[in-house]
Amino acid sequence: MDVNRADAVTPVGTGGGPKQERKRGSEDDKQDKGAKTDQAPPAQSPWTGTEAFAVDGMLATGMTPEIQKIVDGLARQIEPLRAEVERARGREAHFKELAEKHSFLPVPGRREFLRELAHVLNNMQHLTPPPNLAVLHIANADELRRRDGRHALDGLLNHVCQVLDGMLHPTDVVGSLGGNDFGVILLVGNGDRARAKAREMEDTVRNTPFTGAGGPFAVEAVAGVATLASATNADAALAAADRDLVNRLQGSGAAAG
Repeated sequence: MDVNRADAVTPVGTGGGPKQERKRGSEDDKQDKGAKTDQAPPAQSPWTGTEAFAVDGMLATGMTPEIQKIVDGLARQIEPLRAEVERARGREAHFKELAEKHSFLPVPGRREFLRELAHVLNNMQHLTPPPNLAVLHIANADELRRRDGRHALDGLLNHVCQVLDGMLHPTDVVGSLGGNDFGVILLVGNGDRARAKAREMEDTVRNTPFTGAGGPFAVEAVAGVATLASATNADAALAAADRDLVNRLQGSGAAAG
């Protein structure tokens, strides 16, 4: 035996005879390809090519009846919650409007006026000269209240709003501070001009009588002024103007309402 030559080893089958090997031909390749095409395609997921929701919340097609039933049930539960959220938003907007507007006067209420005052204070660097705040007090308003009733007092306060609206600069801001007091943010002019404007407000209100159910009523108005240059916040500015108002009331001997 030549040990340098390799002899082919043929496996022995169950039949005991030798198994002949042969080369693969083109016919064999065709048979293999045919066998593969005869096999069933792999199973696909029922969700293939579908989605639970389409654009803008529209439900997509292709869902099974069971899933559709679940989604419909969720939609029925969500809809009342959505309606409740919309009602809550409406109530929030209503209460916000009530907080900003006075209940019967054509000017902002105290909260909105103080918010506007805070906005002015936050932008003081852009305002030259510094603006001023005036507090106008209707000193004898309660006298009319005692004489003609609450309705007459409401009419008087509306009358004062109309007088102020007709004499102030368009950039000035008027608001109710509650009771018989009005706040006026004077954006134009220095401290001297602001005090002169306050005296003009007093005179104009005094010289424009209010006609109520009980006849003409001479209105007494007193104003205090404070510059906003040194105010740290809206409450401090209001307190400074009110101190000036109290000093003028005490000096003039007018009775505070």
